Amino acid sequence: MRQSYALLFLSFLGLLSCGTPSKNGNTEEPQDEMRLRQYIVQGKQLYQTNCLNCHQSEGQGFAKLYPPLAKSDYLLTDLSRAACLIKNGQNGAIEVNGVIYNQMMPGFENLAPIEIAEIVTYISNAWGNEAGLSNVSEVTKWLEKCQEE
Repeated sequence: MRQSYALLFLSFLGLLSCGTPSKNGNTEEPQDEMRLRQYIVQGKQLYQTNCLNCHQSEGQGFAKLYPPLAKSDYLLTDLSRAACLIKNGQNGAIEVNGVIYNQMMPGFENLAPIEIAEIVTYISNAWGNEAGLSNVSEVTKWLEKCQEE
Protein backbone atom coordinates (compact mmCIF):
# COMPACT_ATOMS: atom_id res chain seq x y z
CA MET A 1 0.00 0.00 0.00
CA ARG A 2 2.80 2.37 0.94
CA GLN A 3 4.56 1.64 -2.36
CA SER A 4 1.37 2.54 -4.26
CA TYR A 5 1.24 5.94 -2.58
CA ALA A 6 4.93 6.50 -3.25
CA LEU A 7 4.47 5.58 -6.92
CA LEU A 8 1.43 7.85 -7.19
CA PHE A 9 3.36 10.72 -5.58
CA LEU A 10 6.34 10.25 -7.92
CA SER A 11 3.98 10.19 -10.91
CA PHE A 12 2.42 13.43 -9.71
CA LEU A 13 5.87 15.03 -9.36
CA GLY A 14 6.68 13.88 -12.87
CA LEU A 15 3.58 15.60 -14.19
CA LEU A 16 4.47 18.79 -12.36
CA SER A 17 7.88 18.89 -14.01
CA CYS A 18 6.32 18.89 -17.47
CA GLY A 19 5.24 22.21 -18.92
CA THR A 20 1.98 22.57 -20.79
CA PRO A 21 1.72 24.64 -23.94
CA SER A 22 0.00 27.96 -23.41
CA LYS A 23 -2.19 29.84 -25.86
CA ASN A 24 0.83 31.70 -27.22
CA GLY A 25 2.93 28.55 -27.66
CA ASN A 26 5.19 29.07 -24.65
CA THR A 27 5.46 26.47 -21.94
CA GLU A 28 3.61 27.30 -18.75
CA GLU A 29 4.45 25.78 -15.43
CA PRO A 30 1.69 23.52 -14.16
CA GLN A 31 1.70 25.64 -10.99
CA ASP A 32 0.72 28.66 -13.12
CA GLU A 33 -2.19 26.71 -14.60
CA MET A 34 -3.28 25.65 -11.12
CA ARG A 35 -2.91 29.22 -9.87
CA LEU A 36 -4.97 30.49 -12.83
CA ARG A 37 -7.77 28.07 -11.96
CA GLN A 38 -7.55 28.95 -8.28
CA TYR A 39 -7.68 32.71 -9.02
CA ILE A 40 -10.67 32.19 -11.29
CA VAL A 41 -12.60 30.29 -8.60
CA GLN A 42 -11.80 32.86 -5.92
CA GLY A 43 -12.30 35.75 -8.34
CA LYS A 44 -15.75 34.52 -9.28
CA GLN A 45 -16.82 34.49 -5.64
CA LEU A 46 -15.46 38.01 -5.13
CA TYR A 47 -17.12 39.16 -8.35
CA GLN A 48 -20.46 37.80 -7.19
CA THR A 49 -20.10 39.66 -3.90
CA ASN A 50 -18.80 42.99 -5.21
CA CYS A 51 -19.51 43.41 -8.93
CA LEU A 52 -22.50 41.30 -9.96
CA ASN A 53 -25.22 43.83 -9.13
CA CYS A 54 -23.96 46.27 -11.74
CA HIS A 55 -22.09 44.15 -14.29
CA GLN A 56 -24.54 41.20 -14.09
CA SER A 57 -24.00 37.44 -13.94
CA GLU A 58 -22.72 37.08 -17.49
CA GLY A 59 -20.67 40.28 -17.49
CA GLN A 60 -23.12 41.89 -19.91
CA GLY A 61 -23.50 45.11 -17.91
CA PHE A 62 -26.82 46.81 -17.35
CA ALA A 63 -28.43 48.83 -20.14
CA LYS A 64 -26.51 52.05 -20.69
CA LEU A 65 -25.78 52.46 -17.00
CA TYR A 66 -23.04 49.91 -16.40
CA PRO A 67 -20.65 48.70 -19.10
CA PRO A 68 -20.16 45.09 -20.10
CA LEU A 69 -17.07 43.19 -19.05
CA ALA A 70 -17.71 40.33 -21.48
CA LYS A 71 -15.58 40.90 -24.58
CA SER A 72 -14.94 44.46 -23.38
CA ASP A 73 -12.34 46.34 -25.38
CA TYR A 74 -11.90 48.75 -22.45
CA LEU A 75 -11.13 45.94 -20.02
CA LEU A 76 -8.90 43.84 -22.24
CA THR A 77 -6.87 46.77 -23.56
CA ASP A 78 -5.43 47.61 -20.14
CA LEU A 79 -5.76 45.18 -17.25
CA SER A 80 -3.69 47.45 -14.99
CA ARG A 81 -6.35 50.13 -15.44
CA ALA A 82 -9.00 47.55 -14.48
CA ALA A 83 -7.13 46.81 -11.24
CA CYS A 84 -7.00 50.53 -10.44
CA LEU A 85 -10.73 50.90 -11.17
CA ILE A 86 -11.58 48.04 -8.85
CA LYS A 87 -9.48 49.53 -6.05
CA ASN A 88 -10.22 53.24 -6.53
CA GLY A 89 -13.46 53.38 -8.50
CA GLN A 90 -14.29 55.43 -11.59
CA ASN A 91 -15.85 58.85 -12.00
CA GLY A 92 -16.54 60.25 -15.43
CA ALA A 93 -17.36 58.97 -18.87
CA ILE A 94 -15.72 55.92 -20.42
CA GLU A 95 -16.23 54.28 -23.79
CA VAL A 96 -16.70 50.52 -23.93
CA ASN A 97 -17.22 48.75 -27.25
CA GLY A 98 -18.26 52.04 -28.86
CA VAL A 99 -20.84 53.00 -26.19
CA ILE A 100 -20.34 55.85 -23.71
CA TYR A 101 -21.04 55.09 -20.02
CA ASN A 102 -21.06 57.82 -17.41
CA GLN A 103 -22.11 56.14 -14.18
CA MET A 104 -19.91 56.41 -11.10
CA MET A 105 -18.29 53.14 -10.00
CA PRO A 106 -17.41 52.85 -6.31
CA GLY A 107 -13.94 51.71 -5.37
CA PHE A 108 -13.29 48.71 -3.18
CA GLU A 109 -10.42 50.03 -1.08
CA ASN A 110 -10.90 47.23 1.45
CA LEU A 111 -9.89 44.55 -1.07
CA ALA A 112 -6.35 43.20 -0.77
CA PRO A 113 -4.10 43.03 -3.85
CA ILE A 114 -4.59 39.24 -4.00
CA GLU A 115 -8.37 39.72 -4.13
CA ILE A 116 -8.06 42.31 -6.89
CA ALA A 117 -5.73 39.95 -8.79
CA GLU A 118 -8.34 37.22 -8.47
CA ILE A 119 -11.15 39.46 -9.71
CA VAL A 120 -9.06 40.75 -12.64
CA THR A 121 -8.10 37.19 -13.53
CA TYR A 122 -11.72 36.05 -13.36
CA ILE A 123 -13.25 38.88 -15.41
CA SER A 124 -10.46 38.75 -17.98
CA ASN A 125 -11.00 35.02 -18.51
CA ALA A 126 -14.79 34.71 -18.30
CA TRP A 127 -17.51 35.22 -20.92
CA GLY A 128 -15.22 34.79 -23.94
CA ASN A 129 -12.33 36.85 -22.54
CA GLU A 130 -8.95 35.10 -22.59
CA ALA A 131 -6.22 37.15 -20.94
CA GLY A 132 -4.57 34.57 -18.69
CA LEU A 133 -3.30 35.03 -15.14
CA SER A 134 -2.88 38.43 -13.50
CA ASN A 135 -0.75 37.40 -10.54
CA VAL A 136 -0.63 39.22 -7.22
CA SER A 137 2.90 40.62 -7.66
CA GLU A 138 1.95 42.09 -11.03
CA VAL A 139 -1.29 43.57 -9.65
CA THR A 140 0.52 44.99 -6.61
CA LYS A 141 2.84 46.90 -8.96
CA TRP A 142 -0.17 48.14 -10.96
CA LEU A 143 -1.87 49.35 -7.80
CA GLU A 144 1.27 51.20 -6.68
CA LYS A 145 1.43 52.98 -10.05
CA CYS A 146 -2.23 54.02 -9.97
CA GLN A 147 -1.67 55.57 -6.53
CA GLU A 148 1.15 57.65 -8.04
CA GLU A 149 -1.06 59.01 -10.82
